[in-house]
Amino acid sequence: MKKKPVFWIISIVIAALVVLAAIWFKQYYDERYVVDDYYYTVIPLDYDYTPARALNSDGAHMGYQKEYRLVCYNANGDARELTFLAMLDFQELYPPGTYVRVSASKKNVVRQNALDKADVPAAALEKINESFTPSSASTLAEYAAEQSVRLRARNTPSLTVACAVDGTTLMYTYVYSTGAKEMAEAAAELQDFVYRAQFRTDSDLFPELSAIFLVIKLDDGTEIFSQKYDTRVTFAYDEKGL
Repeated sequence: MKKKPVFWIISIVIAALVVLAAIWFKQYYDERYVVDDYYYTVIPLDYDYTPARALNSDGAHMGYQKEYRLVCYNANGDARELTFLAMLDFQELYPPGTYVRVSASKKNVVRQNALDKADVPAAALEKINESFTPSSASTLAEYAAEQSVRLRARNTPSLTVACAVDGTTLMYTYVYSTGAKEMAEAAAELQDFVYRAQFRTDSDLFPELSAIFLVIKLDDGTEIFSQKYDTRVTFAYDEKGL
């Protein structure tokens, strides 16, 4: 009979621990996976799309990824720097000039999607406009020159990027060193989607734009990738309903 109080004490302790664990787990889950607020940003016109190696916990190569680290603003204009990765997952890659809504928990980014500028809350858009300067070009030739200046910021000893105009088309050319062939091949996967969406962005600015040509090659002349983008191309985040 004397053991009953001990039994009840142990039962109460166990029950209390279960309740505390449930509270901790709910707090942990909510902080990481439940949307706390929506933030808005725009991809800078000079954003670097060079992919980086993705490694697992053992250091093994898993492919290539692109990290977005951007200052975003909520509907009240409050700022928060948010980071999310794209593992060559085309629905998550957005070209320069794209407005993006980022759904964030207290700790993490839950998801993100492209949206029209008109759908960005006024206070957030005002903050975005303080640091984002849209293109000032009035012709395709001016735009190509402007793009070339921005692209030069991506140039490295193993990569040279340029944009040129040919009539009503834009020619984007990436030239990698022969020692960077693997990176050029990975970039072809990444840039293929980027320039599908880039055509839509550029054609919104210049309705006369008929096509974009993307060429990725090595400095010895070896062509890695060549593609034309025009009104017939499709866009992954349209297809997936994001």
